[in-house]
Amino acid sequence: MSAQIQPGEGTGTERELVGLDAVLIELSKESSRLAEQCGSIQWSISAMLDLVDHPDLGAEIHMLQDVDRIQQTLADIADILMVAGGHTRGAPVRKAEIGAAIRLESLRQRLGLSEALAEDPRAEAASDVTWL
Repeated sequence: MSAQIQPGEGTGTERELVGLDAVLIELSKESSRLAEQCGSIQWSISAMLDLVDHPDLGAEIHMLQDVDRIQQTLADIADILMVAGGHTRGAPVRKAEIGAAIRLESLRQRLGLSEALAEDPRAEAASDVTWL
């Protein structure tokens, strides 16, 4: 994603702009990636459930259906974002405002909205884990 500076404005990070189309397209790619990961998780859960005793098969099926619904929703959101990105024609948005709305630093980096240096992918994933 390439940032744009409005003519006549300073170069501070608060004034740095990015095209909304670029943001939406990157979000679409991220949602597609997450949908694929969710599908893999669904298959993994299904394979594990196949190996265990089924004390409540109905609950297991509902859980898998919930995961499937999440996967399909992410895929649909990705498609919507891709279509919307094609219609915004580079409308400028403040990069810092979008970045501030994102909790995960690694997502900010993947979307090109962070000034921080990219970390080792393994360290990045570990820093995004919330232990319950």
